[in-house]
Amino acid sequence: AKSWALFLSKFISSYANHGIDFYGITPQNEPEFPAPWDACAYDPASEGDFIANHLGPTLAKSHPNTKILMFDHNKDHVVQWAQMLLDSDHPASKYIDGSAIHWYAGGMDRLLDGAQGNPNMHRMVSELDVMNVDKSHILLGSEACHCPSTGYAGGNLNIAWARATRNAHTILADLAAGSNGFIEWNLILDSVGGPNHLGNMCDSPILAVPHRALGAVDIPDQLFFEHAGHPFGEVHGDHKTREELNSEGFPAKFLDLGIAVQPMYYYVGHITRFVRPGSRAVHALVDESSPDGPKSRTFRPQEQDVPGGGINDLARNGIEATLWPCEGSTRQEWLLNEEKQLQVFGHDWLGVPTTSCLGKVADKDMGGLMLTTCNMNESGSSGLFEVVPIPEKHRVNIVLKNSKVDSKKSCLVAQPLMNNGGAYGPRGGAQVNIGSCGHSWVCCVILHLKYDVLLGYFFH
Repeated sequence: AKSWALFLSKFISSYANHGIDFYGITPQNEPEFPAPWDACAYDPASEGDFIANHLGPTLAKSHPNTKILMFDHNKDHVVQWAQMLLDSDHPASKYIDGSAIHWYAGGMDRLLDGAQGNPNMHRMVSELDVMNVDKSHILLGSEACHCPSTGYAGGNLNIAWARATRNAHTILADLAAGSNGFIEWNLILDSVGGPNHLGNMCDSPILAVPHRALGAVDIPDQLFFEHAGHPFGEVHGDHKTREELNSEGFPAKFLDLGIAVQPMYYYVGHITRFVRPGSRAVHALVDESSPDGPKSRTFRPQEQDVPGGGINDLARNGIEATLWPCEGSTRQEWLLNEEKQLQVFGHDWLGVPTTSCLGKVADKDMGGLMLTTCNMNESGSSGLFEVVPIPEKHRVNIVLKNSKVDSKKSCLVAQPLMNNGGAYGPRGGAQVNIGSCGHSWVCCVILHLKYDVLLGYFFH
């Protein structure tokens, strides 16, 4: 461990000798993941030991201005790590300047979205306050990107733009929850999201497509260093003309140089242009998305269309259910099906239909209900619900029926966020959970019983 700490110190020194100073370092990328590439595995105890006895003292002596950020993994377990390593009695705590958190959470479905894992961000900020951690402690979103492959490879306008909007949502949600920054994992990749020697193909705002450059001769669509081939099928963007791609948000002037600048680049550019260092999140939450309010938006007569929302790429098992004011997007369109499951429909990143149902047990790491398979024979993890009108209170209770718990304690509730909800407040992104039907957290108010249209806030 001492040699490893010295190696890291010399690594930082080598860059400094070329005029490149390191802002900070994490002991290990994704310490909980047994990675198939070069990596070390840590639990909180072993990382704490390494920082306290080796990395911390070494950098304090050789690179005192280089910050040490703990964890550097998914949002699922960041609170547990903080409770151990940031405790003032832990010998590593005096060396730790911040916590690094990845976007990903709840499995390997890595399509960015600001709702996923966000309640744990709020728990983390609250925990820092409870533990009296110094206010200068940095909370940094250190890695995020869409996977698999690229919007250009998908070749569909909806794919590239859906990824761009979800990217922006993730950045804004992290900042609203208390993050001090956001790092896009990749600056530039090739057309399929490589090169990567293990086929871990992901997206980036800019893609190198030298075979599309004006005057390009005998340049293959994949260069010699890309060994992945086409793991997700053909690259549909390569079959589109310069003019077609330009009309879909890939500027022709850059394609002519062999560069595909994707829509997400401009979303990130818009945010970074106005959210400058030292900026503060301002409390704000939009209550309505139309002059008529949220009527006929979440539950509504079948076949009635509501504009907005685009494709729903979140109807996928393992996605966390959170609640927001009704805004009419496809993410808030739910069906109480014949089996009495709350079912949501969508598409994967290539437009293949997907469907999931709301689970019945809160996830132990995320703290709320998750989407799961609708196949009761497969796992039995989805909930069966009944909508029970409560006319005298002008609301309905949505009651979980396949539970051993008393039905009076089995209603869907909106569990407010910790940290007072950050910039969105406790209503924006509250978790869906199961609780007492008499609690103030019960989530839904009747608007029109005959259409099962619910007012208040509902799933995202």
